[in-house]
Amino acid sequence: MTSTTRAILPTRILVVDDERQIHATLRLRLGGAHELVFAFDAAAGLERLRETRFDLCLADLHMPRMDGFIFIEAAQQVDPALGFVVLSAFDSAENLRRTIPLQVYDFLSKPLPGKADFEARIPEWVARTRQRREDHDLARQAGVVVGEREAALLERDVELVASETARDALRQTAGLLTTVHAQLLALQSPLGTPVRADPRSAQFTRRLDEARRTAEAAMAVTEAFFDTGYGSRDTSPAVVDEGIRHAAGIALRMSRGEEEGKAVEFTPGAAGLPVRGLSGIDFLLMMTPALGAALTGAPRRTTVGVRAEPLGRLEEAFREPALRSFAWYNRRNAPAGHAAVLITITGAGTALTSAALEAWLQEQHEPLATITARGLVAGVRRCRGVLGAAVSPHSGRFSLALALPV
Repeated sequence: MTSTTRAILPTRILVVDDERQIHATLRLRLGGAHELVFAFDAAAGLERLRETRFDLCLADLHMPRMDGFIFIEAAQQVDPALGFVVLSAFDSAENLRRTIPLQVYDFLSKPLPGKADFEARIPEWVARTRQRREDHDLARQAGVVVGEREAALLERDVELVASETARDALRQTAGLLTTVHAQLLALQSPLGTPVRADPRSAQFTRRLDEARRTAEAAMAVTEAFFDTGYGSRDTSPAVVDEGIRHAAGIALRMSRGEEEGKAVEFTPGAAGLPVRGLSGIDFLLMMTPALGAALTGAPRRTTVGVRAEPLGRLEEAFREPALRSFAWYNRRNAPAGHAAVLITITGAGTALTSAALEAWLQEQHEPLATITARGLVAGVRRCRGVLGAAVSPHSGRFSLALALPV
């Protein structure tokens, strides 16, 4: 997990405790800064762990049917990287001794300690879990996977260099075409009406005129290229409708969607709107994997729908009826009250679980291994937008939403 990915993922904490008062207290103290999920017993806690990835687990020791010691041992089998903090009213020497082999982060007595010893330490505990998770993932992916990643990065670099070279070559060609066109005009001008009337020179003048028109058409093509986000993609603004159309074409080729009868149907609604803080290539690198993921999961001969519409305020996206159950990323960093554009992508594929979705954002989800989310994550982070996703079991269809400041 890169630092950019960490920045947009919510801090998600699982609380496993049979006391409602503890749940209420933690919701009051932590709910504003972290996403909390509660379980009243160990069995429910294990079920939550199988459904979702967490950054920290706060666990009671004395619970019915399965105590906290057994729960933590079982939970470590489900998620070896997860960190635990024990909350217990029974801080006996025996309990402390039994927690040592479990390698919990800390043992806190109830009632909960003050802010300096609890709230202030949560970022440190979360960072430890995320670092452990990254270490586990790297160890698991060692060897062949590392080699494949290096090869993919090399191919990408080569492609970028080749693309830059092609762009420079096209710019030189545009200059040559301008010169050729000027020379054709200069040659055609002195011929005049008498020469044109000469039957012997008719074929010559006709071909000369065709050459001039051909040069003009070629100039128009190159000028159109340099007017798009591709032509000056490092500095051009990220124009929404144009960028989505370009990204759709790339995503279809990348996912081999056309070979399987898949299509992208785009409903434009943000003509001329530029995304704040992104260049044309930034937007392209963000939209291509989003569309590619939808196309990859879609069945054959189906259509992925894309819609763009302006929002008066970015937070209106969270109140959209169809998006209320979405998981949102980078919400805390988004500028409230800022005008935005809402881009929704919907495909016939199955919605990911929250764990699978976050694994994809961290480039660790095998079914989407060929669709790297690096550009999507970086783009959302750079423009301070938000990424929303339909997650199973709340939704049955694959759907992504991007609310981006404009």
